[in-house]
Amino acid sequence: MEIVILQIETYLFETEEGQFRAMPFYELSIDECIVYENKVPKYLIDFNRRQAPLIKHIVSKMDNGDHLEHIIVNLGRSIGKEWTTRHNILGTDIPGSEQVEEIKLFILDDLSEFEKNHLIT
Repeated sequence: MEIVILQIETYLFETEEGQFRAMPFYELSIDECIVYENKVPKYLIDFNRRQAPLIKHIVSKMDNGDHLEHIIVNLGRSIGKEWTTRHNILGTDIPGSEQVEEIKLFILDDLSEFEKNHLIT
């Protein structure tokens, strides 16, 4: 799978339990989406890759009324993964707490890598 390295701003968030640092991915365009695996950001879906098999599949399902979150959760389940597009950041971001960090994400535009590497359970 292709890897992309992003420079992302992280922020401090505050809850009743205290502060923690997280990546809300504010920098992403409307055509990009993060897929979390077991609550960790792991994949990037880039809808600008319109000809990619998985992107075509997702767009087709969305055109038929399915919601992106539902599609991703079901795709993950079909290969034995716990996927979501929803981050688990609860709390309020603290103004002025941004800090640039690097993150490596896999480009998710084809599920054949999971089949090839026997990752489908």
